[in-house]
Amino acid sequence: MARIRTIKPEFWTSEQVMECSAMARLLFIGIWNFCDDAGNHPMSPKTIKALVFPGDDITALAVEALLAELVENRLIALYESASKQYLHVNGWHHQKIDRPTYKHPNFVEPSPSDRRCIDEGSSSDDRGLTPGREGKGSNTHSPREPFAMHLDWTPDPVQLQAYAMRSGVPLSELSIDAIAGFVVHHDAKGLAKTESQWIADLIAWRKRDLANAAKVVPLRAGAGGSPLDDSDTSWNDTGVAR
Repeated sequence: MARIRTIKPEFWTSEQVMECSAMARLLFIGIWNFCDDAGNHPMSPKTIKALVFPGDDITALAVEALLAELVENRLIALYESASKQYLHVNGWHHQKIDRPTYKHPNFVEPSPSDRRCIDEGSSSDDRGLTPGREGKGSNTHSPREPFAMHLDWTPDPVQLQAYAMRSGVPLSELSIDAIAGFVVHHDAKGLAKTESQWIADLIAWRKRDLANAAKVVPLRAGAGGSPLDDSDTSWNDTGVAR
């Protein structure tokens, strides 16, 4: 059931909000009306499109891209419960609700130990910085600013987790070596893309590798299940006396 929500004047001048496109901002506000009283809602672009844009010529795919934009700017977070995906509106404590009711599984803020597998391999000291601020790390560009791939690049951990979850790629498959292979391949091309576009390409790259690996057909064992003997040339025996 939809709910009446409040918008503070500070919303419009928030740096995170101003980084979003106008449609993403509208979607963000619309989501509030349909979240439960904890700020949670199923992560279903098709359903969200029907709720927030019922009479607009916009596809569920376009809504999915807008949701990714909100994730990129840390306005919503994705989580999973019982193999189903949900979204949580960050900063929900600003909504003052009397006698709240909860419909969806509770969102639990990831602990530092939960994030360790995402951040592993990065020696950057500026993970707490707002994107675009100066720092020692490599990702000092703003979220929507295109940049050329470089050897020091490490994917934003929050976006990486969100895109991996949405694409069904386990984070364990996005190892340091896997990311390094992607970076080296694209470093010399000189293409400029945004952080989210690079991460989406990384996920697609890894999914393709995993799919190709699954197609490899192992060599059959010899008779009786014994290992193949490379030195055995009996298959070429014609039976002709030499």
